[in-house]
Amino acid sequence: MAKTTWIGFLFLLGACAGGDGDDDTNADDSSGSVGETTSSSTDAMTTAMTMTTAPTTAETLSTTSNTTDGETGTSTTDDPSTDDTAPESTGTAEVSCEEYCSVYAASCVDHTEYANEQDCMDNCAQWPIGEAADTAVDTLGCRLYHATVAGSTDPEMHCPHAGPSGDATCVTADSPTCDVYCMRYFESCEGNLNAFADETECMAECSTWYAGTFKDTEGHTIGCHSYHAMAAMSDAETHCPHAGPGGGGICVL
Repeated sequence: MAKTTWIGFLFLLGACAGGDGDDDTNADDSSGSVGETTSSSTDAMTTAMTMTTAPTTAETLSTTSNTTDGETGTSTTDDPSTDDTAPESTGTAEVSCEEYCSVYAASCVDHTEYANEQDCMDNCAQWPIGEAADTAVDTLGCRLYHATVAGSTDPEMHCPHAGPSGDATCVTADSPTCDVYCMRYFESCEGNLNAFADETECMAECSTWYAGTFKDTEGHTIGCHSYHAMAAMSDAETHCPHAGPGGGGICVL
């Protein structure tokens, strides 16, 4: 039994030896084939990875070109607030004496402080222009605003604001006032040099005048009349006519 096993072992050994000869050739061929296959597979995998990566890179470049400036690198992302094609503002009402007098005439029929259109235009010429959005400053824009509002609501309130005096609304905080003017006038201009019956009449007349400034020496303003009322303290004959309601050719429109 041991002999049989030994013979079988020798037979197998011989077969393996013969097989090595044949298999060596095949192994060489196979070895070469495997080497080429491995190399080709590696190249294919590299190519596949490159092809897979390339679109990603191209996509990144495409995205970058849409959001950055190629020369400066600054962002060019679309922004509606800076879009040149965005609709422009519709603008505001024109601030002009023509527009103001037209609106005032239509809105303040029962509350007008002007003798006629020319009187309106002459008064208006004295005022700072300002802006259409002004609501409480000494400007034409402020008066136009209140004249416009008067056309749709409460003209009794808004027409005085729109008038020459501004009715304590379209004025500056330090503007000349009628009480100061009338006090000065009655102190300086007495007898036939005084054009008013009393201070009440003076206050009523003055209430529709444009305030102006204390530096005014001409123009139909409270400031001009008040300036000359003060000057009349030293020269009543010259300055009382200027300080009076008629303006004496100086405090006039």
